[in-house]
Amino acid sequence: MRHLPGGNPLMELPTAQIQAIVQQLVQEHGEYLPIELLLASNLVDYEGYREWRQGRLGNLDGALAGGEHGVITCLDKAAEWANALSLSPEPAEHHGWKDNDGTVLSPSGSQSLNDRLNIRFRRSAEAFQSDLFLDSAPTTALTGLVNALAAGDADKARESLDRLVRVEPDHRHRGHAVMLISALKTPPPGNIRQGIERLERMTGAWLPAASDLLGIHQRDFLAPLWRDIGKALESAKYDPNCPEHHASRAYRAGLDWEGVKRSVLAVPEHEGEAVLLVRLAEAHLRLRDRAAAIGTWFTLCHARPEAFERLVETTDFPDWSLQRAWRNAQEQELEPEMTPAWFPAWMLLEEPGLAGLLAPRRTDDAPSRAFDTLKDLLAHPGPDERGMEIRLTLKQIHPGLLERFLAKQVRSASHLP
Repeated sequence: MRHLPGGNPLMELPTAQIQAIVQQLVQEHGEYLPIELLLASNLVDYEGYREWRQGRLGNLDGALAGGEHGVITCLDKAAEWANALSLSPEPAEHHGWKDNDGTVLSPSGSQSLNDRLNIRFRRSAEAFQSDLFLDSAPTTALTGLVNALAAGDADKARESLDRLVRVEPDHRHRGHAVMLISALKTPPPGNIRQGIERLERMTGAWLPAASDLLGIHQRDFLAPLWRDIGKALESAKYDPNCPEHHASRAYRAGLDWEGVKRSVLAVPEHEGEAVLLVRLAEAHLRLRDRAAAIGTWFTLCHARPEAFERLVETTDFPDWSLQRAWRNAQEQELEPEMTPAWFPAWMLLEEPGLAGLLAPRRTDDAPSRAFDTLKDLLAHPGPDERGMEIRLTLKQIHPGLLERFLAKQVRSASHLP
């Protein structure tokens, strides 16, 4: 994956990541919708998506990252993989929420993008079964119920549930639907105690019910409820023994990345808390400030190296370039050994553009001095007096990093990949 330093990290998704997202969507929801790929990969930000659904944006073009060409390339790769998985394409429509209810939405002003976003991919057998029962009264009522709940429209959801119960009184989703409609009508929590009580109700009742009834639409139903919990917990102090009761957890679940960032930065000791650093890095990345995200992960490398190592090895780590650089570093025979503390310096060699975006560490430990020395070296890479002085300093701190730097210099001079 090629990144633009400090900008959008996901302009050019690697094929493997695209395939992984498509497969996960199919496994979890039985179908692949291209617009969900864009949301999952941060090529469309969720705030823009909500505004589009609510009629405050005419289309998603302003919320897209990377431009039309990059998005089309990503969607075409995903479509190829969907075909390889024997999924069948079907037309799909996107509809407005609440005051925008009934409006058929256009995802883009570009016909090429519209053609790629007004579609869904399903397994053939599922598509046949869906078509067979498409006009049945229970299915129509259930579809209306799910759409109304996702839009946060309690009154329309109640009407759809009434229609469903009239044609199928013992429908298995009736109880969950009643619970979720009640959740929409419940006033938001007004203080910390109510916020914690609402959090427990969310995890114990509303979230399981939404998962069972709404499937892929649970995100849109739950996000405003999570955000209400985040607001109620904003004034709560962070407790390392109970990090789930912090506002940042609720904001993260509600995809309110500004809320995550704000609530984490309000904790004076957040740079020593692995949970908060992980949430903050994700927020920076979702807000398309990759340099800040990497800087936060680097703080984690120094403050909680074991936490960084666990995180970067996960299959869903969001920055594939950084993960690839970490794995490449682990394959090298270096002295000193490449641990998380040394990794920020190594990453500067993998992506030299970061050197001008990240602040120096200015501490006396060897890994931090290596990082600062490499920043200087990348600013003075030539074999002049200043460059040679910096090289000698780096050699004294970590000979393997100097060897890596020199090897890259040779490859660059030879125009080798």
